[in-house]
Amino acid sequence: MALKKAIGILVFSIQGVVGYDYYIQTRDAGLNWGDLSATDYGTIVQDRVARSRAARDSAALDAPQDSQSLWQTASSYGKSLLGGGEQVAQAETGEGTGEVQPVCIRRGNVADC
Repeated sequence: MALKKAIGILVFSIQGVVGYDYYIQTRDAGLNWGDLSATDYGTIVQDRVARSRAARDSAALDAPQDSQSLWQTASSYGKSLLGGGEQVAQAETGEGTGEVQPVCIRRGNVADC
């Protein structure tokens, strides 16, 4: 019984939304209620769906394609926020150059190098 009530509410709500949209489209076309045929209304709805899909597709094409660089950017923010501060950043820059960087230990607000 609850399923029948839920389906009834859903059908009634859909009819209300479609009726209101039909009224808005009729008003925007400068016609009276009932002057817009069902085929014309269907064409309007199909055009809106096509424009929505085209906008979504163009937005997907404009999105950055290199997800690895996006991840690296996000992780660099995390490293700078959660890392050890300037001392650790300086130690990381010396890697690969053959220089020996001191190990810094952070205790509270003081870094011992």
